[in-house]
Amino acid sequence: MQKAKLIKKTELAPGVFELNFQTENLFEFIPGQYVSIKINDKKSSVPCFRAYSISSTPNENHFELCVKTVENGRGSTWLSGLGEGSEIEFMGPLGDFTLKDDGASALLFLAVGIGITPLKSIVESALNKNSKKTMHLFFGVRYIKDIFYKDFFEALEKAHLNFKFTFMLSRPESPAWQGPKGHITDLLKDLAIDPQKTSAYICGMNQMIKDTEKTLIEKGVPAQRIYFEKFD
Repeated sequence: MQKAKLIKKTELAPGVFELNFQTENLFEFIPGQYVSIKINDKKSSVPCFRAYSISSTPNENHFELCVKTVENGRGSTWLSGLGEGSEIEFMGPLGDFTLKDDGASALLFLAVGIGITPLKSIVESALNKNSKKTMHLFFGVRYIKDIFYKDFFEALEKAHLNFKFTFMLSRPESPAWQGPKGHITDLLKDLAIDPQKTSAYICGMNQMIKDTEKTLIEKGVPAQRIYFEKFD
């Protein structure tokens, strides 16, 4: 079990918090991995652990999480309620939802809601290493009020010619929204890709993953080059 201290907490959107932790020792991880955090909410004598993907790039003894508060969710409620200076106990890094060396030269990243967390780490890290692969990130949330990380990825798009970012809302609550609307699968159907050169990384809820995977396979992307991480 390792320990870390919360040194910065930022609310990115209603109920969505970015938490920056400093670890006691050097903490190394592969972008896309997660940590399992001990939830010390004292609601039970039985230890409770919850998994959270790391949203930041590797940085010696720091890591960031992006947590969405879920109603009656023990983990998210406790974590988002922590104050700066609080300590946590965790295990990790864990998981293998990481960038694969599978020969693909074009990468698709597809996420909804808090599913963007591991993909942010993967995409930012790859671009920082000057990857020459073409990358296209699709990221969607429901409402205008739910928007987060949009400015961050738009800045990455401006800084890297091989990175494209598409942001959409599935239920825009105002006609002021002039960007793409609908679901990721709606945009995927009309996307021109070379399936034999493409790999895809999907993160979100189970149904979203199933629908997106089905659309990609219909477009010819090999099933063995479609990777996913479920958030439910």
